[in-house]
Amino acid sequence: MTVSTESTRRNRATRSRNLIINGSFQNGPNPGQSLKLNPGSTVIQGWVVTRAPIDYVGTLWQAANGDRSLDLDGAGAGGIAQTFDTVPGESYVVTFSLAGNPLGAPPIKLLGVTAAGQSTNFAFNISGRTPTNMGWQTKRWMFMAQSNKTTLEFFSLNTSGGSWGPALDSVLVVLA
Repeated sequence: MTVSTESTRRNRATRSRNLIINGSFQNGPNPGQSLKLNPGSTVIQGWVVTRAPIDYVGTLWQAANGDRSLDLDGAGAGGIAQTFDTVPGESYVVTFSLAGNPLGAPPIKLLGVTAAGQSTNFAFNISGRTPTNMGWQTKRWMFMAQSNKTTLEFFSLNTSGGSWGPALDSVLVVLA
């Protein structure tokens, strides 16, 4: 094997390595049906709850991957964040599964994503969805790192005051 082949393999492996810890939220306390977590909580390994309470969902509905997912409207528009190593000037691809809590209004669930001073929004329509047919959709977004540490945050943009928000699962971040 030549040095350039070895370097290419290592580069490919680095680019495909998920930089997120516990992206499917499987490592944390048993939430039962669901467990409300307040801002500042770090009981879901690798993550911190932001903004307002969220629901750590177990058996309430079908997860996209594994047995657990999140409702980012536990009691108002909450969020969750994780900080990880990045290289300034490099682009990163964020992939995640999005659905919405089908048990209450509004019918359109709005999700914000931010990293390195860049942000975007996503929407999910719960029409026809149930806890056993969540309709999870894979979403992608790219950002460019500005420093050697980047915080990725997902947060609800639903401002109607309800407790039925965007659902999140299967978070993956790789070098583009």
